[in-house]
Amino acid sequence: MLQIAQEFEHEIQLAEKTDDALYCRACGHLVTRRRWLLDRGGIEHRLTNPLGVTFTVICFIAAPGAARFGTPTREHSWFEGYEWCFALCRGCEAHLGWSYHGTTEFFGLIKDRLSAQKTPTGPGSEG
Repeated sequence: MLQIAQEFEHEIQLAEKTDDALYCRACGHLVTRRRWLLDRGGIEHRLTNPLGVTFTVICFIAAPGAARFGTPTREHSWFEGYEWCFALCRGCEAHLGWSYHGTTEFFGLIKDRLSAQKTPTGPGSEG
């Protein structure tokens, strides 16, 4: 019986090592998974908004942990032919990026607002 328990423990450790979950850096809420990455002329995009703020954005086909917020608009869209609205964390409502709507739908999430660790590491987190 001890043998079975050790084998099961090894499987759990292996699953944790290959886990592709990405969490909200601020609160640790599960946002998306690496397997849902979307190549839109590259995985990462360095983009600057009209106020001069630059973001590194990663695109995903799904982000169940992000809620769409606001009225979609085409104004200043980084992706031609797509409307966007904000994408907020369903756990803490932190701004994670944008949701895009056009011929398809996808999320453009800000790289430094995501973490591979479930433990919060953003402002206001302990540790």
